[in-house]
Amino acid sequence: MGKGKVTIKDVAKVAGVSTGTVSYALAGDPRINEKTRKLVEEAAHKLNYIPNEVGRSLRSRKTETIAFVIPNTSSHVFSHPYFLKLLEGITEVLEEYSYNLQISTTPSEKEEAKAYDKILRSNRVDGIILSSASLKDRNILRMVESGFPVVYLGKWHHEEVLTVERDDFRGAYEAASHLAGLGRRRIVHISGPLDHQESVDRLEGYKQALSDHQILYDASLVVEKDFSREAGAAAVEELRAANVRYDGIFAGNDLMAIGALKQLKRMNIAVPEEVSVVGFDDIDMADAVTPELTTVHQPMREIGRMAAEKLLAVLQDREVPEKRSIVSTRLIIRESCGGQPQ
Repeated sequence: MGKGKVTIKDVAKVAGVSTGTVSYALAGDPRINEKTRKLVEEAAHKLNYIPNEVGRSLRSRKTETIAFVIPNTSSHVFSHPYFLKLLEGITEVLEEYSYNLQISTTPSEKEEAKAYDKILRSNRVDGIILSSASLKDRNILRMVESGFPVVYLGKWHHEEVLTVERDDFRGAYEAASHLAGLGRRRIVHISGPLDHQESVDRLEGYKQALSDHQILYDASLVVEKDFSREAGAAAVEELRAANVRYDGIFAGNDLMAIGALKQLKRMNIAVPEEVSVVGFDDIDMADAVTPELTTVHQPMREIGRMAAEKLLAVLQDREVPEKRSIVSTRLIIRESCGGQPQ
């Protein structure tokens, strides 16, 4: 291996530790025990590794702060129940360990890179939790290559990244299967943006459920939207304008499902008598609307806790039990689908 080609990943592989541990060990951080430090130094010497001095300086300053990077606007983040539950779980863990939280968002949806840039420029955090982002977003790799320990909230296969994932496929499969089991044959799927992995997985779960219930997939019944309540209402209006017949709706999140419920009411379409509706997330609002919303529960607070626990384990050089964690979902049956409420 040539001298100029050796990276921090090579040292981590030889030493059998994470890249974050290598950074801290070579920077003389007191959190790294003597045995691990010697192991890393021996691996670096063996490979003739020359550390990046800027990176070493960045990681030698213990801040006891982690960043939660969300490539979306602050107005979207702080008005969305999904993110609020995540934040609740993350902050619970950080308070237990006396760590601080820095949240980085974007000024607009077209400037997602700025959420990452703020953290890379500030040099004031020890590690990063990344919210799931667009499949086209290449900024994630910049965070990994910076040497920061990273936990990603979603499905992403990379040897240097720990993940906490939802079983989006299974949740969507159960939602669509439930509708099919109620006798619904024309089931609309209002999907989230299909350049996001969770939206792709939920669409695939929906398709598989249709197939298993001998229902032909119809592309005219899939409407791609943006996870907002207004988008759910707009999807129903678009279906009306296109004269699309349907007797069930599976929405990619609860906000879109609630928007769909409101628009169906405006159009005097009875739920669940004429159209059954199922959402995804189980936000607090789901059982406060009329009819109460059948939905797929995902434990967002627990996901936030798991992500924070993983990151702090890396920062404190503790063993991380599993690199990739997949959190189960479950269907919560309420009034909007016409099935037996739980």
